[in-house]
Amino acid sequence: MTALNLASIPSSINSYERLLVWAMQTVQNIANGEEVNVTSGTTSQPIAQVQVGFTADGVYRFILSGYIPCDEAELNAATAKTWMAAQDISNAAPHSNFLTN
Repeated sequence: MTALNLASIPSSINSYERLLVWAMQTVQNIANGEEVNVTSGTTSQPIAQVQVGFTADGVYRFILSGYIPCDEAELNAATAKTWMAAQDISNAAPHSNFLTN
C-alpha cells in the first residue's frame, strides 16, 4: 500500500477537478506501467492513464482512465463507503515532483 499523506498534497490543488487529475497522475506514476486485461482477447490497458485530448467543442480536456481493483465484499457492505473497496496496486512512493507545487 502506498500511504497517502494529506500534507503532501500540493497546496496549489484547490479544487476537486485539480485533485482528481493530480490523484490520477500520481496513481499512474506508482502503477509503474502495470497493465490489466480489461476485455478478453484484446491487448491489456494501463491500470491508470492520464491523457490530454482536443474535443469537438474546441476544448483541451484531460482523459482519465483507471482500473483499480476492488474488494467485492466491501463494495456491497451496507455500512461502508464505496471508495473504501479500493485495493492497493502498489507500495511505491510517488515521485517527488508530484508532492510539490
